Formats: sequence, C-alpha cells, structure tokens
Amino acid sequence: MIVNFSFAAKILSMIAANHIGGRLAFIAVGLENDFSPFILIPIIIFYNTTYLLLMYSAFVFLSRRIKKFKLIEGYIESERNKAKKKKLFLKKWNRFGISFFVWIPLPWTGAVIGSYIAHLEGYSTKDTLLTILPSMWIGVISWTLWFDELYEFIERFGKGKTMLLTVFLLIVPILIFGLGNVVRSNKSKSGK
Repeated sequence: MIVNFSFAAKILSMIAANHIGGRLAFIAVGLENDFSPFILIPIIIFYNTTYLLLMYSAFVFLSRRIKKFKLIEGYIESERNKAKKKKLFLKKWNRFGISFFVWIPLPWTGAVIGSYIAHLEGYSTKDTLLTILPSMWIGVISWTLWFDELYEFIERFGKGKTMLLTVFLLIVPILIFGLGNVVRSNKSKSGK
C-alpha cells in the first residue's frame, strides 16, 4: 500500500486550519498548499458536510437525552424559547437569515452553528439540512473561487505575500475569541 504522506499532511493542515480559523482559513491553507480550486472545493465540501452531519446528529441526540439533567434542560429550554421569540419576529426572513449566516465565512458562523440555531428554532431535521447544506456548498464554492482570484492578485506583488493573509486568517479568530473571553470576564467581575 502506497501512502502519500505529503498529501495527507496537506489535508490535515487544512482541517486543523478549519477548526482554528474557520472556512476562510481552510481555503487559505488549501491555496497555500497549491491545491487548485477544482480540487479544493470537493475536499472542503466533503469534509464540512461529513462534519456537519456528525455534529448535528450528536447535538440532536444529546439535546433529547440531556433533559434528564435539570440544570442543563433549563438552559436548553431558555435558549429554545429565545429562538422561538426571534422566529416569530423574523418569520419571513428566518430561513434566509440562517442561509446567510451559514454562507458568510466569519468565525463562529457556518453550517454547524447554523444547524444548532435552526434546531433550537424548531426546524425539522429535513428543513434544517435543506437550508444549511446548499448554503454551505454555495459558500464553499463562491468563497474558494473568490479567494483563488484574490491570491492570484496578491501574488503579482511578490511570491509568498499570500502567506501573510493566511497567517492573519489563522490568528485573528484566536485573538477575537481571547478578547471576547477577557471582555466577558471583566463584565462578570464588574457585575458581582
């Protein structure tokens, strides 16, 4: 059996980037690894679809089983009630809003979080997946093609300049998450 360790390392680096910085980091590392968009897009779609189906299934399973724990059940119910109130307020735009939320490649947006929101709002599994999957696939295709064009443009100014953007896309989500934790910590300390 022949294993291409270089290819496997590239795929693993892209998956790690996805979990650190999100979809844009996944795309950026793939482009840095010299994948063409036509190879990169199916890899990202396959991985994100598989990951979504696993995480959504686990979330639905756990949200049904976790009701045995009263403290957690109260939290889930309060989140579900908040989502239902927002759903009544945004009834016409809700599916579009979730689709846009999944399409836009910012940290803490995307298919998994979008599916949790849809589930908490009371969407059936079928409606959730019919909303989330096409939005994710369109997002992967559109953002990968756009980033490929952006990287080609940046490379005109010198080889390796795209690495700065890739590192930026990996570091910024970590900094935003850390800053958010500091702000929440300061708020909770001042509120006591």
